[in-house]
Amino acid sequence: MIYKKEKNFWSLLSQPKWIFWLIRGVIFLSFAFWMLFAPEYDHRIWLLLASFLVYSFAAFIFTKKTKGEKLYFLISLLDIILISLVGLLTDRRESGFFLLYFLVVPFGSYVAGLIPGFSLAFLSSIFYISINAEDFSGLSVGFVLVETLALWALAIGVGIVVKEMKYSRSRLLRMFDILNQRTSELEKSQAQIETIYETSHTLGERLNLDEVVEEILNMVQNILGYGFFSIFILFDKDTLSLLGEIKEGEKKKYPEPKAERLKGVLQGVVSTGEPKRIFDITKDPDFESDTDGIKSFIAVPMISRGKVIGVMIARSTQIGAFLDQDEKIFSILASSAALAVENALLHQKTQELTIVDELTGLYNFRYFSNKLRAEIRRAKRYHLPLSLIMIDIDWFKRCNDTYGHLFGNRVLQEMSQRIKESVRDVDVICRYGGEEFAVILPQTKKTDAQMIGERIRHRVESGDFVSEDKDSKAKITVSLGVASYPENGRTSKELIEKVDEALYLAKGRGKNLVWTV
Repeated sequence: MIYKKEKNFWSLLSQPKWIFWLIRGVIFLSFAFWMLFAPEYDHRIWLLLASFLVYSFAAFIFTKKTKGEKLYFLISLLDIILISLVGLLTDRRESGFFLLYFLVVPFGSYVAGLIPGFSLAFLSSIFYISINAEDFSGLSVGFVLVETLALWALAIGVGIVVKEMKYSRSRLLRMFDILNQRTSELEKSQAQIETIYETSHTLGERLNLDEVVEEILNMVQNILGYGFFSIFILFDKDTLSLLGEIKEGEKKKYPEPKAERLKGVLQGVVSTGEPKRIFDITKDPDFESDTDGIKSFIAVPMISRGKVIGVMIARSTQIGAFLDQDEKIFSILASSAALAVENALLHQKTQELTIVDELTGLYNFRYFSNKLRAEIRRAKRYHLPLSLIMIDIDWFKRCNDTYGHLFGNRVLQEMSQRIKESVRDVDVICRYGGEEFAVILPQTKKTDAQMIGERIRHRVESGDFVSEDKDSKAKITVSLGVASYPENGRTSKELIEKVDEALYLAKGRGKNLVWTV
């Protein structure tokens, strides 16, 4: 408890305003004791005392509103004038009031600095010598010189010490600011890491690649707060596929990944498996100019099971925006993202194996059945047209018997490619079974479907089918049946029956035809 009181006392004493009022008290007591014990004195001293009380009271009023150095310096200047006048009205040579210079001048150096403090000391010396000039012979030159030099030395010494103290204090405050900033950054980083770990659990549970990318973009935007971000997966050794990005705070996903050539900094990240952070890209020769005003850059590899599967990059319009801690947190997120993306890709591949025909790469009958029912429900809900084309290869058994099954497989593969080239991106091509193919045409009327069927028929007929070794060549034709919702059927079963009927009629009327019902 005693230590605490002492600490509080000295902390109060170290504040300029308390020193200021302590000096006020010493000056007032000096007046009071001198007037009490002096046998006689000039009554003008009462006027000086009143002046002292008036400007001290004024200082009391102003110090409540301001704590500037100029006010303290002005009051110290008035104190020096007051002390000089009191010395003039008392015994000039032996007046003890001149000792008050040694209180006021150091205080001036303390509050106003070295130069103003020395100015007060110089002014005090001038006043002291001027007042005693008439009776200067009675004073020792050495004594006056020692007093003057002592006053100057005190003013200079206090000014230098205070200057050093202020410098040390400012350095200490800067250190505290840096420490607080680092502490804040560590707390923020800790919170980010904990949030990333918590969110990574839900990230790993998502098996849809589109959902995984969406979640990663949300984490980058909401947790890390990056305004520019991209996530790539490695398509092959020379190509990256852009899955999604954040540009100026706007999120974008790419269901069909955008291919970009692997080069420069990203090539180094992929080959070494090490992060790359660039403080100022304008000074990096490997970096191309950026139209978005990007100044700094960080790229971290996405590593899963010891293999780089992609790259995540963040950019900023500020120089040196990414610190060591950012790199660590970004790398943690990249590791979690790599596992989630790889799991989603494996799940997608597994799903594709169950719905994709291995020989042609088209959707199989299982997918066709589910997709047709879904499209009919959508057409029914939104009152949209829907058409279905059924395709059968003419004389395919004879082709197999003549050229062999390997050539027959080659025909099926080439046939799937020619159908793809003849339809739109929104159309769904499936291998229905054997040598039969089906095309689901959303939002398509029968007349338009018939035109698409004719385009398929013409494309198949116009070119020869050649074996892989170029030894066998054959002309192939197809027959096509077309049926549409709702006029030919309102369920998938009814529509398939009608399209089968149309295909049967096309085969029966000479083949190489498009027939509608």
